[in-house]
Amino acid sequence: MQIKKNLAQVVTASVLLTTVLAGCSSNGNSNEGGTTSPTNAANGQQTAVPSTEPTTIRAMTITFGDPPSVDNNQAKADLEKRGNVKLDMTFVPSEAYGDKLSVAVSANDYDLLLIDSGKDNKYTNLVKMGAFHDLTDYIEGTQNISQIEEAVWNNTSVQGKIYGIPRPRGLYGGGEASVMIRKDWLDKYNLEVPKTIDELTNALQVFKDNDPAGGGNTVPLTVYGSDGVAGPGPFGSVFPMLFAFGVPHIWALDDNGQPVRDFQTTEYKNYLEWLKDAWSKGLIDKDAPVLKNQQQARNKFQAGVAGAFVTNVGDISETNLEKMKQVDPNAEIAVIDVLEGREGQKGVALIGGYYGIWAIPSSVPKEKVQKIIDFLDFTASEENIAFSKAGVIGVHASDFKDGLPVQTEEQKALFDLEKPSTFVLENRVDPYIYANSKVPEILEAQKASLDVIANYGIANPFLSYSSATAAKNPDTYKKMSAVMTQFVLGEATWEAVQKEIDAWTAGDGAVIAKELLEEYNADQQ
Repeated sequence: MQIKKNLAQVVTASVLLTTVLAGCSSNGNSNEGGTTSPTNAANGQQTAVPSTEPTTIRAMTITFGDPPSVDNNQAKADLEKRGNVKLDMTFVPSEAYGDKLSVAVSANDYDLLLIDSGKDNKYTNLVKMGAFHDLTDYIEGTQNISQIEEAVWNNTSVQGKIYGIPRPRGLYGGGEASVMIRKDWLDKYNLEVPKTIDELTNALQVFKDNDPAGGGNTVPLTVYGSDGVAGPGPFGSVFPMLFAFGVPHIWALDDNGQPVRDFQTTEYKNYLEWLKDAWSKGLIDKDAPVLKNQQQARNKFQAGVAGAFVTNVGDISETNLEKMKQVDPNAEIAVIDVLEGREGQKGVALIGGYYGIWAIPSSVPKEKVQKIIDFLDFTASEENIAFSKAGVIGVHASDFKDGLPVQTEEQKALFDLEKPSTFVLENRVDPYIYANSKVPEILEAQKASLDVIANYGIANPFLSYSSATAAKNPDTYKKMSAVMTQFVLGEATWEAVQKEIDAWTAGDGAVIAKELLEEYNADQQ
């Protein structure tokens, strides 16, 4: 899928830019009252000299964990002043976000919505129904948004146009890049950090046998149940294990150029048999089938009862480690960068390079759209990357040196309460976006892990395409998912699983594969 030629030229040229955004709305577009010029604030950050009254932006976004405090939030006030906006933010817990988003899209109560699932069939259908503004022309003069890689624009565009601003993330691994494992538990039982699937299985068995959490509460590996919408699962937070068995990244093309879905392969069967064996031995969280999302699995890891959890290096930050140390002062986390299979297979998902899309409902007046885009561009500036890490200098930190804040305990407590980063709505392009620690040693470990996984990306050739048949049949994988779960739990035979795979292959699957291949081939011409 190709974006407009002139936008592609802007994106290509922007890679050469070395300047950073000085203030909100300095993009050179004709923007009635939207242009500002920067001055220096007392805290060393730039602030905007508004030529108009502040723009009120009502936005809804997702939150993992506690939202920021709302009473006299100094971080929010500072960003509003520098960005010449008034933010009316709604923070919705991840568990409830899907339902809230559906209501919000219909209600037309917001100026800006985070589509957390990104470009899926639902988003594509909403675009085609006219739910969101076409932003293609609005972003052409931006200084920061335009630095997003062209591959990411292609992964989020619909019919060659931009209807939402992706929030850049790393292209490798995403939220399920690597296995995090309790290093202190490994040390306790004289185990090395596992490198292979068999070594990991052995470590999980040792955790099960010795119960380091105590009271029979140890969960060797925590995962969560698949809803059967995007795929059959049966579990989420398992990509490293899938790739260790040589399973494709959702779709692959065979030697004849024909589509093959992951669960149609022998490798997927081998993976499910490993899951079944691990389940029978009590190595997988018994609550996994009823856990709804990754956050619920993460909660068990942070609570100190789980030995291993699939996420990315952002979860080894001192914030998460402190939560674990409240339960066990000896808690330490190690990262298994890339898990290796029995025949050397390994990898991480080469993903869309973003998490979530900022969409502006078509009910928002056109004269306001550019101001919203300008604010998003402003939040992606260098100064606001520093702001997201240090907050307001003199309030949340004493200084910001070498990419790290200098904070007293009181400043750190206020930073954690007011959460400046939650108001920085758009991310800046950064290959180390998940390297979020303020502790130099942890930060370096995060960056080193990200460098490693960047060598093992596994592509999905159909990542940026959608199937009309899949959109019309959101339950196409649900029966298969249920039977796969039963198989892993020892309640169904492999023949029952194969029957569902064969039925899908002969029915919806054949049509879905044909539609995706047609879109793919059209782009190869």
